[in-house]
Amino acid sequence: MNAHPDVPATTIRIALMCENPAVYRSLGPRLGVDGQFEVVGTFDCTLDYVADVAATCPDVVILGISRITHFNMMVCQAIKPRCPEAAIIVLPSYVDATDEVRAAREAGADSVMLKSIDTPALVQQIHTLVELKS
Repeated sequence: MNAHPDVPATTIRIALMCENPAVYRSLGPRLGVDGQFEVVGTFDCTLDYVADVAATCPDVVILGISRITHFNMMVCQAIKPRCPEAAIIVLPSYVDATDEVRAAREAGADSVMLKSIDTPALVQQIHTLVELKS
């Protein structure tokens, strides 16, 4: 919480990489509940857009995916060295096994949460990760 109401709170820059454009439409309003969040770009979750994501200098990168696969974990691995200070959240629709979560962590994800997570918990997780990274 900002102790000085006349001083703006620090902006948390968020880049969204998603497999499905509908995810942008649902995540944007969910993230908009926190005035500190600024979505700095929305990108397809492919290796082709990793440099574009890095150019936005995000504090958080959210990978909105259906499932944790080898391909989208390659995207995660490619983001990490280009945005070493950014927290990476993998937000799959489904997780079949703990091996998938382990694979995401090994690829550089700081957090793995199902897309169905409630908005307050997602907002809190973003703040927690940003604090841990600072």
